[in-house]
Amino acid sequence: MKLGRFEKFFMKREHHKKHTINRARKLMDFIECTENQDFLEVGCGAGAVSLFCAHEYCFNVTAVDVDPDMIRLAQADANDSKVHFTVADSTRLAFADESFDIVLSFGVMHHIPNWLDALEEIRRVLKCKGYFIYWDIMYPWFLAKVGELFARNYGVTTLDKFNHYIEQKNFSKVHFSVLRSLQFYELEAVLQK
Repeated sequence: MKLGRFEKFFMKREHHKKHTINRARKLMDFIECTENQDFLEVGCGAGAVSLFCAHEYCFNVTAVDVDPDMIRLAQADANDSKVHFTVADSTRLAFADESFDIVLSFGVMHHIPNWLDALEEIRRVLKCKGYFIYWDIMYPWFLAKVGELFARNYGVTTLDKFNHYIEQKNFSKVHFSVLRSLQFYELEAVLQK
């Protein structure tokens, strides 16, 4: 699902870019990063994290987003970097099986009605022993029940469904942290296939 004007404005702000880069840096500390690893960001938005990872870790970066406006914005900031930005639906990625050493997705799944299909595509393109770095909001069960009745354009992500998926697909938890707030949970995870 494409973002609204307000969400796009928020994503372009320097504060938001710095915050997501700091989160990426923190979670990258849980894995062994080497130059020229193949890295995919699903739902790259304005591309700040992808550009950071290409520069900081010397990854071969591919970044996808469903919104052509966000891809144009990311490309404008890319200059000569080795990041390849492209428009793509996260539920139908045009990459071969086991193409990437690392896949990162921040704050995207709750925008995808069939978010479990997106997770399956991420698993498919991730190499054996590769890492999936994830952050997003999760709905508590009572909000999920209401959300499932009304939310046709959003993904109603829940911790139970996410945990069930990663257990069923035999992901190993390298790092798994749930922050609870009044309305939602925030999940950050580093998983290994």
